[in-house]
Amino acid sequence: RGEEVAGYCNGSLTWETHYLKPDYFLALFYDDTKEKTPDPYTKRGLKDCQAWIFKYDRRHSRLSFQARNVEIGNKAFARLAHHLATE
Repeated sequence: RGEEVAGYCNGSLTWETHYLKPDYFLALFYDDTKEKTPDPYTKRGLKDCQAWIFKYDRRHSRLSFQARNVEIGNKAFARLAHHLATE
């Protein structure tokens, strides 16, 4: 858990998906000219990044939005992501 499971790079924009706990995923977008190796599990690692946590609802086959770093802050987001990755 907590490891990158998919990624994509288009020029300098990079996207990563991390598997957290069952049915929870973290999406991370960043400009790799500003941030080379972001760590979504630390406040400092989220600087210059956009990150979201989604939950997959198997019953209805859809994703629901759980948290976004720019809404709850990097520290709270990193704490939540770490908790979901290690729970």
